[in-house]
Amino acid sequence: MKIGDVIARNRKKGTLIIILVTGLFLTVIAVNGIKYEFEEESFLPKNEVVEANERVIKEYTNEYLVPILVKSKDGNILRKDNLLEILDMEKRLYENFSVMPFSVADIISSAFLYIQNETNMSYENKIEAMQQISNKNITQMLNFPFFPKESFSLLLSNDFDGKKAEATVIKFGLNGSLIKDKKAALENESKVEKTVQQNYTHVETDVLGARIISEKIMKANSKSISLLLPISFILVIMVLFFIYRNIKEVILSLLALGIAILWMTGFGALLGYTFNPMITSIPVLLVGLGIDYGIHIKKRINEDGIRKGLNSISTALFLSAFTTSIAFLSNISSSISTLKEFGILASFGIFSCLFVMLIFMAAPARKEKGKDKIILNKLAIIAKEKKKTILIAALLTTIAISYFATTIEAEFDMMDFLPEKLEITGEINYLLKNFEAAEGEEAIIMIKGNVADPEMLKKIHSIEENIKDDAYVVKAKDSILSVLSLMEDYAEKTFYDMRYNESFALLYKNYFENGLPKENVTEENIIQLYNLLYEIAPYDVKKVLHRNEGYDECIIRIATDTGKKENNISVLYSELKKDLNGNQGIITGRIISSYIILREFRSSQIKSLLITILLSFLILEIVFLKIKKSILIGILSLIPVILSAIWIIGTMAILGIPLTITTITVASLAVGLGIDYSIHMSHRFMQENDLVKSVTSTGSALLGSALTTIAAFGLLSFSFLPPLRIFGVAIAIAIFYSFILCVFILPVLLEMWKSSPFFK
Repeated sequence: MKIGDVIARNRKKGTLIIILVTGLFLTVIAVNGIKYEFEEESFLPKNEVVEANERVIKEYTNEYLVPILVKSKDGNILRKDNLLEILDMEKRLYENFSVMPFSVADIISSAFLYIQNETNMSYENKIEAMQQISNKNITQMLNFPFFPKESFSLLLSNDFDGKKAEATVIKFGLNGSLIKDKKAALENESKVEKTVQQNYTHVETDVLGARIISEKIMKANSKSISLLLPISFILVIMVLFFIYRNIKEVILSLLALGIAILWMTGFGALLGYTFNPMITSIPVLLVGLGIDYGIHIKKRINEDGIRKGLNSISTALFLSAFTTSIAFLSNISSSISTLKEFGILASFGIFSCLFVMLIFMAAPARKEKGKDKIILNKLAIIAKEKKKTILIAALLTTIAISYFATTIEAEFDMMDFLPEKLEITGEINYLLKNFEAAEGEEAIIMIKGNVADPEMLKKIHSIEENIKDDAYVVKAKDSILSVLSLMEDYAEKTFYDMRYNESFALLYKNYFENGLPKENVTEENIIQLYNLLYEIAPYDVKKVLHRNEGYDECIIRIATDTGKKENNISVLYSELKKDLNGNQGIITGRIISSYIILREFRSSQIKSLLITILLSFLILEIVFLKIKKSILIGILSLIPVILSAIWIIGTMAILGIPLTITTITVASLAVGLGIDYSIHMSHRFMQENDLVKSVTSTGSALLGSALTTIAAFGLLSFSFLPPLRIFGVAIAIAIFYSFILCVFILPVLLEMWKSSPFFK
């Protein structure tokens, strides 16, 4: 029995199943709830380098940094009135958190107290000292020969000229355990924000904590989707009225879409997925894709009746849904968890749309008229007359755009998700632009093993010596921080030395000489040194040394200057690998991690595209061999969608759209979505064996499908989040290319195939 007969006889049972499944997923949502979060970890690939960098962030620190940006209203943060208000903020923070912040106001006031031989560095004393001095005294202090101007400038905006600066950053560190407790981190950051945002006369402040930023991104995303989803439905209603000209069919289509979106959401809740900005874009995507099935079903039923129409269209529908799902499921090959979840939920949503549409839209046939068929008929006649011209134009276009496709760049920056209209976005961009020196670049080498072994320390020393002459390593005395350099800092006394410790120095000189362990020094001796260092400098030592049951791991922090250019980072990464000289170590750090993520983006794009093309080709061959016993028709059906993938990558490069966490899926989706059009056109051509008839009949349904899909994805271009905007634009262009290629290029290829000896 054919599918059309089954659906026609069992519409009531199908409707009952839909009601039961809908109730089930509503229950799941009510019990499990929907988790909305924006976590950088979910966008990161499962990779040794990236995971090592995450471990460094979480385990090699005693504090959870909450940057506080302070801008002067009069243009100079180093004026007395500004500094007094900063000290007032710090005093409030200390009273609320029992943690002392660090700022330029701290340094200046402490310096004046030191000159007065005052040892009490309480905030009351600092404020009193600041009140007694003038702006001229502050300028003189900044130019004092022994004043630490270089480290002082790291806390100031890039316009610092030795006398004035527009802004500063207060470094405020909470307990490092907050890194692993997101809820507590947000509560503490919100408390910090409330503490410092007083009605100050001379300064304005912004707390730029990670959890506050994530929370504001998710709120902006929720607001964006809550606006875009209803608008997408309105646009679809307009298109459906244009296509159906029947209010009942419009309502059934929208109801089917709503149910499919609810099923997808319930399925995500059942699997425990977190709905981040990328996942929450799926409903808009399903509006564009799901409505296609309703249009094709209704168009064919109106032409051939329920049973015959469903029987003739069912193969093409299931084939197109399957290949589209492959495009999404190809993301399972990615090591990025968000892409995997995106692919699984989108695929489930597509089959949900198909099932519900088949039940809801299998209504009695009616006659329809439309100018779209007249226009398509004229274009089809032109295509039939100008076959060679059209193919040559398509070939030349592909050759030209292929060049640009090879030049596309990759980018990874979670800050790209910041909505442009949010006030905090402007402040974050200001911080990144004006405090580059404070942000800096850093590569890290993680070394596992017994770090208390003297032989291991000699290997670490050898690695450090190899690093010093690398091209993009900063050439400065303190550019490399490790357990070796840290011990040396605490053992060697220099002028204005903040680290020297006499007790540690005596013990260190017993066991070390010229930065290396002396002969006959034992593991116990090294452990003794480490234990003492942990007592006197727990904050500093935890930056480079890991202690579990023993000292089982350490890191080497390397200041770098690649300009964040991919080629330079590649050279740095290669040189650091050589510096290990056969020793075991993981090269990581934010700069290296970002580079590896970019490589993963390219790899992920290629893998998902190849998987989509190969599986789609196999399915097409199996189906068309069974229907027409022809290998060539499967190949011909795949050509337009491969061209659409090349065209969209080239277009992205021309428009300056890089490969990002969202756009790496565009090429495979261009194939997966476009192949629907290809299947419907090839399937219709095999029934009609005529270019003009195929384009006129199926082209009308494909036009409606393309318009709704472009409308839905095009709406994402109005999203508050830039990555979703770019994603929407890129997919909309890809759908347009797929429509043009499948409706006008594919029939030309099929017409030429029909007249060849291969046609039977």
